[in-house]
Formats: sequence, structure tokens, C-alpha cells
Amino acid sequence: MALEALVTALACLSTTTTTLPGKPIPSIIQNSLEPLRVDNHTGGCPVSALGGLMARVHHMTDELRSLRSDINELQHLIDQYKSQSYSGQLESRILPVQPFVPSVTDANDIPRNCLDQRHGQVRIRIAPDVEPFYVSCDQEVRGGGWLVIAYRFDGSENFNREWNAYKTGFGALNSEFFIGLDKLNRLTNSGEHELLIIMRNKDREERFALYDQFSIGSEAEKYLLYVLGPYKGDAGDSLRYHGGKKFTTFDQDNDDNGQNCARTHSGAWWYGRECFESNLFGTFQKKYGQEIDYFKGILWKTFLPGPTGSLRYVRMLIRPYRQA
Repeated sequence: MALEALVTALACLSTTTTTLPGKPIPSIIQNSLEPLRVDNHTGGCPVSALGGLMARVHHMTDELRSLRSDINELQHLIDQYKSQSYSGQLESRILPVQPFVPSVTDANDIPRNCLDQRHGQVRIRIAPDVEPFYVSCDQEVRGGGWLVIAYRFDGSENFNREWNAYKTGFGALNSEFFIGLDKLNRLTNSGEHELLIIMRNKDREERFALYDQFSIGSEAEKYLLYVLGPYKGDAGDSLRYHGGKKFTTFDQDNDDNGQNCARTHSGAWWYGRECFESNLFGTFQKKYGQEIDYFKGILWKTFLPGPTGSLRYVRMLIRPYRQA
């Protein structure tokens, strides 16, 4: 029936009449029917047929507008999704390189020392204004809780270094190293600390020296060894002489000797007027070769006095003092 009404309407529109009472025929319809016009034809057209055609044209126009609106909305959603997806990808690329700013919880969760921590490398923070750093913790020797500040066992690290190297530290925690005088100052002044020194000679004989108090000064004080408590152990007390002495390197002479003791003995230490009774930062002697002479080796007067030879193993460790 709809097809018949359309045919009838088209036949009527083939006349020169282009309007209906009160409603003009759209120009697009006029143009499409232009070839069908027959001049001088004025026959009557059923109004119902023309009304049905106009109603269908308006209905299709409304559907087209609705469809166009739906397409525009869908395109907007697609563009929004692409924008969000790109933004998310960009954030995932940028976030990993942002600087880490620890929260209050993060700062409180970081330990200040090796007490009650695992054996091995542990990340600590001495104080809220100090950046965290890794240390080597020992939970196996003498009750545990020890933080290793110096380690020598194979001669792979040169300990005859300049002032700035000793200030910041050098070496790797899983090899020979020194923690650095700045860190050592902050550590030993964050509370009372004890010092443990473990030594071995070339015959693998092991001795130890334990001091129940140990702390050093700041750089302005030339990192002087200003607190050294009572001694215990079987290595002998060869560090006592160095209490109250400033730290000396080959490029900064802070000892009371007429010469630079660090230059004379090829290693930095807390030297005094007579230079030393111990020097754990002297020259490491390789397993094979001639013995080191002229008091240049790693020496401890009451265990290995020199002038020749050198200790083959040294560890210096500290921990917060725990009274027995």
C-alpha cells in the first residue's frame, strides 16, 4: 500500500504544481522529480497521497537528524577514550622517573641501625634529614646487631686515599670498603655506640678488640676520635693511643708529628705525635710476594707490631651500646 501511495504521489508531482496548501515541497524533492514533469498538466492529485509523502519525508528527515546526533555523540566518546588512554600511557612513562619523596610512614618504617634487622645489606636512615643508604649488617657475630664500617680481606681496594674519599666513603658493601667519615660521625652521634674490631694475621689466627664506647667528631673537628670506652678482647688495646687524635690523609695533615704520618705510613688514620700504635688503613699485603716493610702495612702493635708484615683480614663494626 505504501508503494502504491508513493507511485500516486509521484504521478501527481509530475505536474507544474510545486506546493501544497500551507506547505511547500522541499527543493530536494522538486529537483529529483524535475525529469518527470509534463507541461500544461493540471489534473487533480489526491491530497491524501501528497500528505502521506510529505509525512514520510519529514519522518525520514527526523530519523537522519537523530542518526547524525548519535554518530556525533559516539565520535565524541571515541575521542574522549583515546584522550584518556593516551594520558594514561603518558603517565605510565613519566611516573617512574619522578623523584621519590618519602612520606612520614615511609620515613618511620626505615630502620636507623642494624638492630633486629636481617643479616646482609639493609637500607637505613640515620635521621629524618639524612637520605637513606645501604649498609652491611652482621647478625652472626657476638649477639648480632652490628653495622660494618670497614672491611679488608683481599687488597682489592686502595686505602691510601685523599681526604674527600674518606669523607664520603669508598668501595662496595660486598667487597672491601669504608663507610665514610661523614656517615660514621652521624651514626656514632645518634646515640652511644660500641666498636668491635676483628683481625687475622697471615697464619689465620684471629683476635678481637671491643670498646664499649666509640664516636668521632665532625669534619670541622677533623673527625677526631673523641670517645673511646673501656677495652675488652684478646688482641690488646692498641687503639687507646689514638683517642683524641684527628684524622689525617696524605693531602690533609692533622697530626702532631713533624711530617705527615699518612704519607710516611702509606695510609690514612687517627695519627698522633708518634704517628701510631695501630693503623688498620695501611697497605694490604698480597698473599705472595715480599713482606711490607717500614711500618707501612696493616698493623696492631699488640698483635702485629711491624715494622714488617701486614694483617690479612680486618673488620670494624659498630652497634648501639647495649649494657649487659
